Amino acid sequence: MKHILSIAELEIKVKKADTIEQYRRWQVILLRAKEPEMSVKKVAELCQVAYKTVTQWCWFYRTGGAEKLLLSGRGGRYHSLMSEQAETEMLKTLQEKAQAGHVVTALSVKKAAEKILGRPVNKDYAYNVLHRHNWRKVMPHTYHPKGNKEVREAFKKTTRIFWIPPSMSLD
Repeated sequence: MKHILSIAELEIKVKKADTIEQYRRWQVILLRAKEPEMSVKKVAELCQVAYKTVTQWCWFYRTGGAEKLLLSGRGGRYHSLMSEQAETEMLKTLQEKAQAGHVVTALSVKKAAEKILGRPVNKDYAYNVLHRHNWRKVMPHTYHPKGNKEVREAFKKTTRIFWIPPSMSLD
């Protein structure tokens, strides 16, 4: 393996690793540099990673140096239908409607997205948009907030429930 950094520099990299993932990467490179006769499978076993991962990290290090071995974020919106800015604009128009007294539902978000995109979208997309932009689900109370609790309880006690199981008929 071609050594880009000295063993002393690699030991410093291992000690100063910020995350466990970064630590394992530098540990693999250090082991391969210190013990070139050690098999890839043995290094993988010692570092608790797959042997293909060891070969990949070593290739990254040989071809791109220490910078290539650094972790880069894998996250992102690879499968998004609209940009975050477009979603924010869409929700702003719906927020204005909500402030005017209209009820904003996932269906209305879905229809607004379909209008902007010009094609059908899944209902789940609407829920994901609402979740991404920290909108919360607001539902009406099951009772009137200014109602009298005693009257409700009395109504429950005096109301007859007429329910007849299917096996019992009134014939």
